[in-house]
Amino acid sequence: MTDPTIEIPAPDQPILTVRDLDASYGPVQILFGLDLDIHQGEIVALLGTNGAGKSTLFKCVTGLLPPTRGSVQFAGQELRGLNTDEIAARGVVMMPGGKSVFPTLSVRENLRLACWLKRKDKAAVEEAETRVLELFPRLAERLDQMAGNLSGGEQQMLAVGQALIPDPQLLMIDELSLGLAPTIVGQLIDVVHRIHETGITIVVVEQSINVALELAERALFMEKGEFRFTGSTKELLERPD
Repeated sequence: MTDPTIEIPAPDQPILTVRDLDASYGPVQILFGLDLDIHQGEIVALLGTNGAGKSTLFKCVTGLLPPTRGSVQFAGQELRGLNTDEIAARGVVMMPGGKSVFPTLSVRENLRLACWLKRKDKAAVEEAETRVLELFPRLAERLDQMAGNLSGGEQQMLAVGQALIPDPQLLMIDELSLGLAPTIVGQLIDVVHRIHETGITIVVVEQSINVALELAERALFMEKGEFRFTGSTKELLERPD
């Protein structure tokens, strides 16, 4: 459950602030002095080639990878040095890319596992699960099916649903559309917009600039661990480089 002591900033004020962020895997440096502001209420697309550092940035924000230098602040509070569960309790949640569900567990069991922050409050668990199933009625029809037997699009819906259960204020989605059919991508875009309308700030890693155009008004483009562009998605589309 989100920490009630966190004061969410007013609209258009920074909710996430990253400064001078470096990150490495062993001796290999991946991120180089990143500065980033994500404002309350925004939906931002993060684009870049494979290996640009997009997922590494997400891991640094959520505590999965300790930065080697710099600051990560959420709603004015420093996140660096906190455990991932403490960061999630403050309202920062990441949906990881790739296969992020437990394939040998049912849909119901996957959702129940995502309730770990609410596990001591039965009513909160039931409310969160109901909210997710209303958003994804297809999952409600498949509650007792193994997650591994779902289609790729249904598994992605389940992954998004799991990420919503902790009541995030900042939702970071890694690879929303990867490997999915255009019709499924369109459905997921609609869902992300509906989530955004509830007041959740969203950052989405995307490979497709066309999907980014449908998702967000602002885009960031990363290359070799640095931001090469920040601005409107339409302006990015017009950049020949």
